[in-house]
Amino acid sequence: MIPLDLSLAEVPSLPAHAARLLAREGIKTVADVVWHLPFRHEDRRQMQALAFQAGLLPSCHHVLVTKTGNKFFGGRSGVFEAVVRHATGLLGQQLTLKWWNMPFMSRVLAEGQELIVYGVIKDSKGRLSMSHPEYEIVKGGADDDAEQIHTGRITPIYRLKGAMTQKALRVAAWHVCQALPGAFCEDLLPTPSAEGEFAGLTRSLALREGHFPASMEKLEQARRYLALEEFYGYQLRVARRKRRVIESGGRKQIGTGELLRDFFNELPFQLTTAQQRCLEEIHRDMASGAPMNRLLHGDVGSGKTVVAFAAMLRAVESGRQAVLMAPTQILAEQHAINARKWLEPLGLRVALRTGSKREDGDGLELMERSARVPRAGSRVSRETHPASSQETRYSRRRLPHFERPWAKYFVTFSTAARRKLPENARQIVLDAIRHFHGNRYHLYAACVMPDHVHMLIEPAISEREPGADAPVFHKLADILHSLKSFTAHEIVKAGWQDQRVWEKESFDRLIRSEADLREKFEYIVGNPQEAGLVGPEEEYAWLWPSGDGAPRDAEHGTRDACAPSIVIGTHALLHDAELMHNTGIVIIDEQHKFGVAQRAKLIRKGDTPDVLVMTATPIPRTLTLTIYGDLEVSTIDQKPRDGVKIITKVRPKTKLKDAANFLREQIEEGRQGYIVYALIDESEKLEAGAATKGHEEWSKLLAPCEVGLLHGRMSAEEKEDVMKRFRAGKLDALVSTTVIEVGIDVPNATVMFIHDAGRFGLAQLHQLRGRIGRGAHTSYCVLFVEDKDEENRQRLAIMEETSDGFQIAEEDLRRRGPGDVLGHAQSGQAPLLFGELLADTRLVRLARQLAEKTLDEDPHLQRPALAVFRDEPVVAEKAQAMMQ
Repeated sequence: MIPLDLSLAEVPSLPAHAARLLAREGIKTVADVVWHLPFRHEDRRQMQALAFQAGLLPSCHHVLVTKTGNKFFGGRSGVFEAVVRHATGLLGQQLTLKWWNMPFMSRVLAEGQELIVYGVIKDSKGRLSMSHPEYEIVKGGADDDAEQIHTGRITPIYRLKGAMTQKALRVAAWHVCQALPGAFCEDLLPTPSAEGEFAGLTRSLALREGHFPASMEKLEQARRYLALEEFYGYQLRVARRKRRVIESGGRKQIGTGELLRDFFNELPFQLTTAQQRCLEEIHRDMASGAPMNRLLHGDVGSGKTVVAFAAMLRAVESGRQAVLMAPTQILAEQHAINARKWLEPLGLRVALRTGSKREDGDGLELMERSARVPRAGSRVSRETHPASSQETRYSRRRLPHFERPWAKYFVTFSTAARRKLPENARQIVLDAIRHFHGNRYHLYAACVMPDHVHMLIEPAISEREPGADAPVFHKLADILHSLKSFTAHEIVKAGWQDQRVWEKESFDRLIRSEADLREKFEYIVGNPQEAGLVGPEEEYAWLWPSGDGAPRDAEHGTRDACAPSIVIGTHALLHDAELMHNTGIVIIDEQHKFGVAQRAKLIRKGDTPDVLVMTATPIPRTLTLTIYGDLEVSTIDQKPRDGVKIITKVRPKTKLKDAANFLREQIEEGRQGYIVYALIDESEKLEAGAATKGHEEWSKLLAPCEVGLLHGRMSAEEKEDVMKRFRAGKLDALVSTTVIEVGIDVPNATVMFIHDAGRFGLAQLHQLRGRIGRGAHTSYCVLFVEDKDEENRQRLAIMEETSDGFQIAEEDLRRRGPGDVLGHAQSGQAPLLFGELLADTRLVRLARQLAEKTLDEDPHLQRPALAVFRDEPVVAEKAQAMMQ
């Protein structure tokens, strides 16, 4: 009998080479193997009788390799083929296994080997083939030991990494299961009833059956038991957090009702019954005194924004501020436009904060004020700027053309040959950069990455011209030369291998606006996390500034008294320490597009605010019980009656010219259209159209009509300009990526073409389709697929049949599986091992009931098996943020 913490090298009968191989990939102990569960099983008991047959589903076969060879088609392209027959030779069929552009397979597979292959068989003119199958050499390979473990049974198939092999992992799991005692771990779940589905099962038995089941029925029972255990742990965390938040206390928000009455009187429509029901649920939560944590979801066009604004007005009536955060600048600006149209007539100020816009609702953009960047530390004292650049002189005349008086620069320089700086060298560089702050330049931000450095600086005044009293600025080239020379000398002294430390500056950019300044600042402070050097809540040691928020001064210290009642923005709100105060409600739109840390940071800026998260992606009931289990749920399941009809069709790419003629006809009638691509630029790895190439093609197809281009790599100013022109009708068609998925509201747009529609999920296609049908005219959506792509034609058929987002979400869940649909909604959590079983609502409900019962009986989780949940840190004042 062996313990779980025993090293694999000490497991009886386990081959040493298998233990060494797994140890190199991080699987070192018995417990590591036990919890590395298979992702599927193959029934290898009766494979000999299974004929090769073409179909849409993968199948498993035991085969013998009879012939191998590479075929080349010119250049480096080619295919490796292995002709196989059944290992018994009884059926007389042949199957060709193909690996494209993988000539090295000739060194892996050889005639006479026996394989287990798994994949989809296709029939091409009577020739059966299987492309890029999963395969396993069961005889004729380098490790033929223990064949009885790999065949003749229900065989586990594991996810591999690095140099792992199925055989090594399977052999390790077999010997571990043989050596473990009967009850090798404590049960997490309560003991199952003798008459129930899991009668007689324990955690230990389920884990054994999860690796090597006695039957497919036993395997299914074990997987469901382990799934219930996993969901139980998930629900235990969720329910415990929810209880803590309620205990933390909030503030009642009731109000007089005057603003709401005026708001509803001015609306050009009546709220639907579903909207009224959801608003009542929200207002009831806000008046309760306990912190609200509610999810508002509904279909595209169901009217969530109006409900959100009504919730914000309740907070304002209660004397507090309301904040709405959107994932993109386009969506934030659309919300701001609607807020100003509906809320400013009520006498409320609406502020907007995005990467390129800072409007305080007083008609002035903050780009016109002196530049201020959050977290930038103390500022250098400024003198009055000269009236014209002619009054300014530099100490030397030979300057790069982009140097300007009072200019700010974004500078990047890298190490020689991109060699990585050790930690002591990074500290040398950061200390040197900070040394000249306030002397030669004002430093907004600096980040010393392992192989490059980012700086955001403004050269300071060095002296004044004699007689003219005009300022002379430190030269950017001199600043960089001093920094690089000094740091190179110090780094070499500290042990650098040669005299060459730095390359020439790779990027020197003149900052031309506050939007540009803020964008570059956010890029620098976010670079360590983007590069994966730190987690969302971790500090990077070689990033400056390290403080939170810009210092207050006289100009900003008096602004709280006249702070805007409504604040709308993107993630830029996270860095604005001055705007938000006394926050009563935080509304997070399309919340699944934000990270856990971003949402928590925004909520912490308020004083235990109420939280309303919104999504236009309808969520199936089973998922609201899990990933949104810590939230109360309000569902807008009704659309306004006067909705415009959207006709959707799936068409082959060969119909593109017909589609162009149809779009031209619509444009001639005064309408506009969207043309959506999956990629920005063409890719060698992906066979899909790209927006940049598509823009050229559609400009020719629709000439002389005006065709615009919009994608995520454009600057904020460029995106805004394109959208302004499209809204104003100056562009007839807009070629775009999925950047238009949310936040676009152009009633005159009635046509949408989506290229390579098979690359999109059903829910995302429904979101994109929601950009049309917003005016008074019938709208048309065309989904283009490859000519013979029957699989995607069948998958997309539901888009032709219905415009009900809830029905489409259920179909998406059925086809993709809940584990895949979870996606980023599970951000911050470890991926679920049994996510596909989330579709079983009964299992999820049972997990929730067991978790609630456990907390009722053992609120402090004193049972030893629950220690992992008990030790989760919960700080009372941060409980509200933890809910997110």
